[in-house]
Amino acid sequence: MPQVSRGPTLFPMQYQVLARKWRPQNFHEVVGQEHVSRTLLNALQSGRVAHAFLFSGPRGSGKTTSARILAKALNCHEGKPGEPCGKCVACTEITAGNCMDVMEIDAASNTGVDNVRELIDQVRYRPARDRNKIFIIDEVHMLSNAAFNALLKTLEEPPPHVVFIMATTEYHKIPATILSRCQQYSFKLIKYPLILERLRFIAAEEKIEISTAALEQVVFTSGGSMRDAMSAFDQVLAFSGSHVRDEDVTMLLGLVEPTILGAVVRAISANDAESILKIVADLAESGQDLQSFCRRLLGQFRNLMVLNAGVSDPGLLGVPESLIPDLREQAALFSREDLLRLFDAFLKIETDLKHATQVRFELEMGLIELAHIARMRALEDLIAEFSSLVGGEISLKAAAKPASPAPAAPAAPRKAEGTVAPPAAPAPSAVRTSAPLQVHASREPASAGGDSPHGLLSKIASRVRKESLESNLQSLAGAVIRGDMVILDPGSSTEFFRRQIRENLSSIADAASELFGRPIVVCLGGEPIAPAPGPGPSAKIAPASSAAAPISVDPLERAKREPVVRSFLDVFPGPVKAEDSK
Repeated sequence: MPQVSRGPTLFPMQYQVLARKWRPQNFHEVVGQEHVSRTLLNALQSGRVAHAFLFSGPRGSGKTTSARILAKALNCHEGKPGEPCGKCVACTEITAGNCMDVMEIDAASNTGVDNVRELIDQVRYRPARDRNKIFIIDEVHMLSNAAFNALLKTLEEPPPHVVFIMATTEYHKIPATILSRCQQYSFKLIKYPLILERLRFIAAEEKIEISTAALEQVVFTSGGSMRDAMSAFDQVLAFSGSHVRDEDVTMLLGLVEPTILGAVVRAISANDAESILKIVADLAESGQDLQSFCRRLLGQFRNLMVLNAGVSDPGLLGVPESLIPDLREQAALFSREDLLRLFDAFLKIETDLKHATQVRFELEMGLIELAHIARMRALEDLIAEFSSLVGGEISLKAAAKPASPAPAAPAAPRKAEGTVAPPAAPAPSAVRTSAPLQVHASREPASAGGDSPHGLLSKIASRVRKESLESNLQSLAGAVIRGDMVILDPGSSTEFFRRQIRENLSSIADAASELFGRPIVVCLGGEPIAPAPGPGPSAKIAPASSAAAPISVDPLERAKREPVVRSFLDVFPGPVKAEDSK
């Protein structure tokens, strides 16, 4: 029966991944490991080549690539010392991985002592064609203890034509006896700008249209590994072809857009639970890995803390330079203490997510808790400020009962029910007192010493005892003094900073009173004033001709109206009772 001719079978050319196609072929092309490349190049040019090398470092940092380049440089037939030609038979075979005088051994699958004994048997024979017989042992830390022991003597005194090059990602697992017989080279993670520059070069050579923002996202997933970056780039190209869209990169690599991370940070700052829940719902519906999102958000708060500390190097932040301006705006929403508290709380949330049965619910409640923490203040500060507010009332009781007998003052007539008459003058040893609020005649405007609005603000800030409050004051536009009142100009400061100032008006009034040597009241713009420490003028100014007359004051109610006390009661709700003066 005649055979039917079907014609020649056409097989498509096998695709070569970018990591193999663009693998460096000489030391000058190795990215981010200049300290290793320069040392090896100098050793080759001077003829001081060791018989055993150990390359250690993270994955994808160029260890195996550098080992192959070193093998080519040692056996190249035509190139200069340290610079393989890449064209001779030795260079081409080593690049292809089929050179008979260069053996690559995977220690992960050849871990036993018998495998090492076979290797030692081959060491005795001279190279078939090239100058050196080279053994490249990858993942050498996987060898057993017996295998390491069998290798010791040969590794210390090999034949003159043998060179060992070992590579490992776990340096700490190599026995000290092996380390002492090798020249050690430590590879490090490759900086993001260097990976970005390499990918941009490859994209141009491959005629690929991709934006810088998309390339930055690819680089961010690499974690400092060039091979991981090229593998991720390959995945994007397999989907998008020669024209890559930004949204394709985000979808394929499972990334969280920086705008979403920024929206979550701002929602936490504003205590906006509705926005937080909506963002988490959108992520869950789009199939986003919420644990991965949590790790990215944790890194976001770490970057905000680094920026808040004054560091702006993209290499230390691990983010593209184009994102730094927006990160600075987010960092300005919090104080350093806020970011430390938020980061500690977020570490707990990330740990809880690993064991949660309902990851979405756990994340939602955790983020809402963070939003509440962002507006909380340290308990020590609240107690100190609360004590300063009610301290005047306590001192008043102490003044009413002096320790030493004092001449009795004429009893003042009671004006009306609930009105307290001015007490007798306290003894000189009495602690700071708080007299009942009275109406005083207006004083002449006090001089500010010729200071500018911001100069006056700086002087007040320098006397504040809290570092965080001092930095918040410096963020205001300025301050002016009118009589016994200092008016703070909030300018364009954020609501977060205004809240911090508003809750610390009493401390600012103490600093201003210390500066001018008399009781000063403080207000933020047109908001209610903070009471001056000790006896002092009230917020209202009566005509000069009016006599000073006492007014009715309930100390407990006045204390409960203060912003800091209200914040304290929000955190610790419960009844507040007046202390019996008896």
